[in-house]
Amino acid sequence: MKKIAVINDLSGFGKCSLTAAIPVLSVQGVQACPLPTAVLSNQTGYEDFYCKDLTDSMPSFTEKWQALGAEFDGILTGFVSDIKQVDIITDFCKKFKKDNTLLMVDPVMADNGKVYPTFSKELCEKIKELSLTADIITPNITEFSVLAGVDYSEFQKELYSEKLLQTLLKNAQPILQSGVKHIIITGARIYDGKISNCIINSDGIEAVSTEAFNGSYSGTGDLFAAAVCGELVKGSDIHSAVCRAAKFIEISLRATITENTRTEDGICFEPFLKLL
Repeated sequence: MKKIAVINDLSGFGKCSLTAAIPVLSVQGVQACPLPTAVLSNQTGYEDFYCKDLTDSMPSFTEKWQALGAEFDGILTGFVSDIKQVDIITDFCKKFKKDNTLLMVDPVMADNGKVYPTFSKELCEKIKELSLTADIITPNITEFSVLAGVDYSEFQKELYSEKLLQTLLKNAQPILQSGVKHIIITGARIYDGKISNCIINSDGIEAVSTEAFNGSYSGTGDLFAAAVCGELVKGSDIHSAVCRAAKFIEISLRATITENTRTEDGICFEPFLKLL
């Protein structure tokens, strides 16, 4: 059975991070091996929450898994809270990433043209360093602008235009030259009424588009990243993996809106796991 180490936090409510990734990978027939960075009563999009930080416990996972002789077909990383966590994850990857291990980094740090308030310049730089060691990264356009060192306005002025594709492709070249094989830019607005995931690699750029919905729901990116990662370690090509993951998200979001679910509660994906 394929195994993926999933490094992320665990929230009791909000259906994101590990509670999103584990069921997706499991239904794909992939063993999810969680390395929790924190445990939360509910995700941080709610008005109030309890959080138990596990940064100091993370190296013990590395130590014990090494003692077990653990090997992974994939490593999937998501939200990190500080520089120390990035350093621990970097060390984990050095110890467990083999030639045939897929490293996929979701560089969670920004959205809507702005870096998140709790993310310092130093932390963003650390996330960039980790991202450039990955095989695949899944930034949104704002995060991509940080990774590429380009002002967000360069992309903002071309939203809802196919010109955006070529601008993204041009600015992706230094990242690809660093060794990243595939960049999947999520949530791009190119076509009216559509949301696109743009696959950029040595072959060029391709937009995989699905229906756009209003609202930003907790865990959508975590579900997408896990679905793509699981497909890839099973041997799917990047186009097929992104198409299947995007369709899964689209159908789940439609049901979520029909049920009038609050955005912080996450999307109603469970009935549609069978699509994976």
